[in-house]
Order: sequence, then structure tokens, then C-alpha cells
Amino acid sequence: MSLGNIFKFLTGKLGNMFVSPDKTLEVEIQPQASLIKTTKPSSHTIKKVIAMINASMLQDILYNCVSNTPNIQGTALVSPDGLALASVLPADMDEERTAAMSAAMLSLGERIGNELARGNIERIVVEGEKGYGIMVGCGQEAVLLVLASAEVKQGLLFLEIKRVVAQIAPLLA
Repeated sequence: MSLGNIFKFLTGKLGNMFVSPDKTLEVEIQPQASLIKTTKPSSHTIKKVIAMINASMLQDILYNCVSNTPNIQGTALVSPDGLALASVLPADMDEERTAAMSAAMLSLGERIGNELARGNIERIVVEGEKGYGIMVGCGQEAVLLVLASAEVKQGLLFLEIKRVVAQIAPLLA
């Protein structure tokens, strides 16, 4: 109930119970400072809440990628240190191990790119008889690993990866 509604109630129906109709009722409302407490959340608390929201949004983006794209079997967002930030992987894959191997693969790929004078690495593709493992940078903070079956259309796969990276990058900034 708002303060205005409370005031109307006090001066209207409740007021008529204590004051005759030919007299007016004057009401003064003074809030007590001890009853009203407002606290401002700390910047640390705000950052934690934003991080939790972003983590949930990252997980949703990865889930949508896997569930809405044929032949994509899993995705993981990994820090350069090898920690999984979010993932949607097949049940038989260990998230920690996959994240660590992805970081190692990225590091090795960057060194090979430098040694062979190929410039900045856009993506690292591992092709096997059962499918592909593609790693793409998501800014300085993360790398996206996408696992796809051998039947996937590579053009559509790379297009989907670009779309997912475009959704993820702002959340990591």
C-alpha cells in the first residue's frame, strides 16, 4: 500500500470513526529515520551479481548453439589459463580436461603461427575421422571451442561460430 493510499485511508474511513462529520481531521505523518534503512550495495557485490548474470547468459548462448545447430556436439568457453568459464559438452567429456587441452592447443597454435610467420591466428582446426574441434578467440579473456561431427557443413559451422563469438564478446568485456 502506498503512502498516498494510507493517507486517504486515515483521513477517510478511519478518520470518520474518531471525528464527527462536521469537523476536520488533521494528520501529520513523520517518518522515523530509525525505521527506514537504505543500504547501497558495494561495488564488489554489484560485480559479483553481474558476473553471475553474465555466466548464466554465456551458458545459455552455448546451450542454444549446441541445441539449435545440427552437427554441433559441444562447446566450451575457456580462459587462456585453461579454466572452463562455461560449457555444454557431451556427457563422456571431462570439462576440466577439455579446458586444459584447449588452452594448451591455443598456446601451441599461437607459437606455430609466429614461427611460421603466419600472423595472428584466426582459428585452430583439428580434423579427425569423427569430426572437428575448432578454437576461436573471444577477445583477450577467452577462447571458444566448438566440437562438430564429420557431417557438418564447414561454411555453416564457421558462420555459426562467428555469430556465437559476436554474442559472447560483449559479455566478457
